[in-house]
Amino acid sequence: MMGGALLYLLLTRLKNSLKSLIKSPGKLIYLIIMVALIVVTIIGGKSSAGGADHVYRDIREFNAIVIALYTAMFIIIAVGGFSKGGNIFSLSDVNFIFPAPISQQRVLFYGLFRQMGMSLMVGIFILYQYSWTHMTYGISYGRLLIVLLGYALAVFFGQITAMVIYSFTSGDERLKRMIQTAFYAVFAIFGLYLVWSVLTGPQTPLQNLVSAASGTVIRLLPVGGWLGSAFAAAGSTAGVLTGLGISFVYLVILVCLIVFSKRDYYEDVLKTAEISQSAITAQREGRMNEAIPANVKLGKTGLNGGFGADAFYYKHLLENRRSRKLLVSTTSLIWILVSIVLAFFMRNLGIASVFISTTYMQITAVALGRISRELSKPYIFLVPEPPFAKLIQNLRESFFPALAEAALIYVPVAFIMKLSPLDMVLCIVARMSFAMLFTSGLVLIERIWSGVSKTFAILLYFAVMLLISVPGIAAAILMTSFHLIVSENFTILVSLTAVNVPISLLVLYLCRNMLQYAQLNK
Repeated sequence: MMGGALLYLLLTRLKNSLKSLIKSPGKLIYLIIMVALIVVTIIGGKSSAGGADHVYRDIREFNAIVIALYTAMFIIIAVGGFSKGGNIFSLSDVNFIFPAPISQQRVLFYGLFRQMGMSLMVGIFILYQYSWTHMTYGISYGRLLIVLLGYALAVFFGQITAMVIYSFTSGDERLKRMIQTAFYAVFAIFGLYLVWSVLTGPQTPLQNLVSAASGTVIRLLPVGGWLGSAFAAAGSTAGVLTGLGISFVYLVILVCLIVFSKRDYYEDVLKTAEISQSAITAQREGRMNEAIPANVKLGKTGLNGGFGADAFYYKHLLENRRSRKLLVSTTSLIWILVSIVLAFFMRNLGIASVFISTTYMQITAVALGRISRELSKPYIFLVPEPPFAKLIQNLRESFFPALAEAALIYVPVAFIMKLSPLDMVLCIVARMSFAMLFTSGLVLIERIWSGVSKTFAILLYFAVMLLISVPGIAAAILMTSFHLIVSENFTILVSLTAVNVPISLLVLYLCRNMLQYAQLNK
């Protein structure tokens, strides 16, 4: 009877979500955009595919990309268990379901099932990769759906792993350090194996990396290797069965650790649920907390400048100083290093391939900025300054970190790929144009779809970014088809910049009054 109650709750949640989607014009527009973009990617992938004589790249490269994606998502989510735990229950679940006369096992499986659905929704962005994956590796849309399922499982396993880690290490710093060291050591060993394979292999560095990533050793990589064996394009029947089998055993072990251990996971879940709920409430009320150092030290105070709307700019500089952030954050440094390593392995493919890959990463990097958080704070509306001036000043600080990132990426890339100084400068300028474009896209989302749920916000963000990138990409393709005297790199980069910048300025101008009244941003 109680199991039926949980099933009824799941179905009711789903029904209410669909009703909310239909009744909300913003969400409905978002859904239409999502479906339209998926259709565009399918049509574009089919039309851009070569004929019978088209040569696809080594499918093992795609296999390696999938394994890297699964592993990265698992690690990012699982390490949260050392600080805040896995959040698979909401505070409403804690208040109403936990006290109910329902067994812990059924409650746990209810949370796991719901979290699996959320993981699938978050991974929808994978479906937008059909065009280039089909053109480059011959990946079918059905195969991409299978990759999406593997991604959802990687996120799902990360959540459960974080929950287990938090349950067993909460309050025990010595045990936490031991498990944390072991966790990182396991992945470090596999990373060192890849480095050794690249340096000592008989082929080119890229070929050595692909061979190692598709080998037996990497298929033993926790979660990422197992799921990659089961859901990537180059997996054999034996590899698929082995990957699924190991993944299932791992899941059973995690569930048993939670259910049959003497620890009461209810108490641990309560803590994480309260933290998550307070964060959601703060976001809705415009009280987003900025990063604060663990060791607070009283130092220099004051904004050191600013009058009127430009006080926002100096406020951001002060926040950067307090959070010990210089021009680029730690996350940005990771993206920069990944981009440089990628350029090293792709140096024979041309700058266009590297630029496309780094731009994909840039979409994620812009999403992690403070713009959306800042625009949700109510005091912005109270400052007696022109709304457009307030908007520009709130975006001003993001320019210099974006420029620093572009320089730190493309100066080393220029040396690796032996680019001319002009091509290097054009790459930096073109990346800055995409920074402007993605920033304006964030403003557009905040203007039209402010207040949507976290899951919808993530999906909407990728959909809008891809949509506003289409004109620049189309212009670059069109201009290269004319076979102009200038180089192909020059034509592509200049075309992208020439289209991205006006679109960015147009979007910002159309959203110029969004800070006039608070109700406009709700």
